[in-house]
Amino acid sequence: MSRGSDFMFGVLVGGVLGFAAGLVVAPDKGEETVRSFRQQAQAVAEEFRDGAEEFSLKLKDGAEEIMHRAAQNAPSSEQVDKTLSEIEARLAELEEQLETES
Repeated sequence: MSRGSDFMFGVLVGGVLGFAAGLVVAPDKGEETVRSFRQQAQAVAEEFRDGAEEFSLKLKDGAEEIMHRAAQNAPSSEQVDKTLSEIEARLAELEEQLETES
């Protein structure tokens, strides 16, 4: 797993374990317990959103870096045209040679 995936998994597992532990040891009753869980759930959700946003930004930065490197390494249209012309010229030579040998 990547670091971002590990983080998200940790947040999710931590939230679930925290919720379960809260149910077991909850000293409060009724509305207070519900309010407490709601606050904890909101905190976990906020942490999850923050982690997801950070992961998304890192993913976007990585994609931009890949696109930048690809653009730097891609041949120019002039290079492609030159290579294609060389191939066509060599093909014509080979066809001529084949005709003279036949």
